[in-house]
Amino acid sequence: MKKGYRGLVCVLLLAGFIIQGCGSSDFTSGKVKEKSGDYTGAIGYYEKEVQKNPTNYDAWFRLGLVKGEKLNDYEGMDAAFREVEKLTSDKKDEIYACRYTAWANHLNAGVELFKRVSPDSSIYYDKAIEEYKKSAAAWPDTSLTYYFLAQAYQGKDDVENTILCQKKIWELDHDKDSYKRAGRYLVENGLKKKDEFRSTNVEGLRIQKNLKDIDKGSYESDVERILGKPNSKVKNKRNRKKVDWKYNQYGLTLTIEGGRVVNKKFTRKIDLKIDSTKYHDAVAYFNRAVDIFEEVKKVNPKDNENLNLLLQAYYEADRIQEATDAFKLAVDNDPGNKMNHYILGLLYRTVNKNDEAIGEFNEAIKIDPNFSDALYDIGATYYNWGVKLKKIGQEKGDESMDYKKKFESALPWMIKVADMKTKNAQETASKTGQDWRTQLSPEDSRIWESIGTIYALLGKTEQATTALDEFDKIRKAISNK
Repeated sequence: MKKGYRGLVCVLLLAGFIIQGCGSSDFTSGKVKEKSGDYTGAIGYYEKEVQKNPTNYDAWFRLGLVKGEKLNDYEGMDAAFREVEKLTSDKKDEIYACRYTAWANHLNAGVELFKRVSPDSSIYYDKAIEEYKKSAAAWPDTSLTYYFLAQAYQGKDDVENTILCQKKIWELDHDKDSYKRAGRYLVENGLKKKDEFRSTNVEGLRIQKNLKDIDKGSYESDVERILGKPNSKVKNKRNRKKVDWKYNQYGLTLTIEGGRVVNKKFTRKIDLKIDSTKYHDAVAYFNRAVDIFEEVKKVNPKDNENLNLLLQAYYEADRIQEATDAFKLAVDNDPGNKMNHYILGLLYRTVNKNDEAIGEFNEAIKIDPNFSDALYDIGATYYNWGVKLKKIGQEKGDESMDYKKKFESALPWMIKVADMKTKNAQETASKTGQDWRTQLSPEDSRIWESIGTIYALLGKTEQATTALDEFDKIRKAISNK
């Protein structure tokens, strides 16, 4: 009995080895179908096999190989190969070779199609995208593919897919330059929408601005220049020195006394027929750009370019308070970053916190004494402050000269920047023998224009003429170079 029992056990074990060695009938049938060229049939059997035996990595591998190499089903190929990779590393090199071959072939095909794009054959954008998508499906973890995809989508003005591709690059390798491009692209599209909003609402926006510009303190000559002649002029019953100018189309009454507006009143709400749809679209783009630049800022808090882009996006989205809070925190976290101080200064100035703005600009200068933008903006802040004080004085009928003190405070900072720009330009020009003025930019030239304007407002005609003459020389030198 013992001998017979042992013989039976050996037979059963041998049978087991034979079955394992040959595989199940579904796997075997799949290989037969594959060999005969019936790839759809092969896939059917391989799928049955992996359902019954999910740990059969050979079946998963054959399934991925047939789907990719024979049927161009790269999503299916990728899914099957990922199952193999969970089970074993034995197929690593073969999977890599298969992925790489498909990825490279379709990527190169896409590049060749993209080269054929022209204004008359934009269809090649779509053809290139088809190839790039196959390439991405074959090897999803390669950021280079999404770079090419983003290019093609941007070429055909497909904003959403462009951003999706650039986000994918960010997810894969945290390429901040690519992600900043996504933010810039959103800002660009936001500005386009803003321009469309303005162009489709020209008249309504013009009237809206005119009605806002006319306020207490405005001269009656400016009222007529901006709003035209009133429908009627009626002497005020309580005060005969006052005259009510009525603009019926706006439901507006302006009370004039002594040649100036002393009261402004709307008698009804007016519909300027301004369609704000495109404006809201623009703001949505700006808000999305803020999110992107904030992500980059978390990873690269000292990226000055990104900080400037973030500021622009916040400003365009009309989120000044949020931006101020964000940069106050940035200053606290990194007090040695001059750009954080500088941008916080710009934000303070936007909400008329001039002392705070000047304080932050000075902090930036302590870090970098040659930081010309901060030096200039101290002067610009004093200048803007003076302009506002002058306007307030006019509105109140106060002829105080306090505003001139702000103009006087602005001058030394502007002159210091002009001197720095001159010195740097002269040093560069000495090496080439050119006129130093040609080394400046149009933006640089405006410093002399600002100096001339301030001198003129202070009644210093001679100095104003000198500065404005220099501005004119610089402008001409730049345009002629």
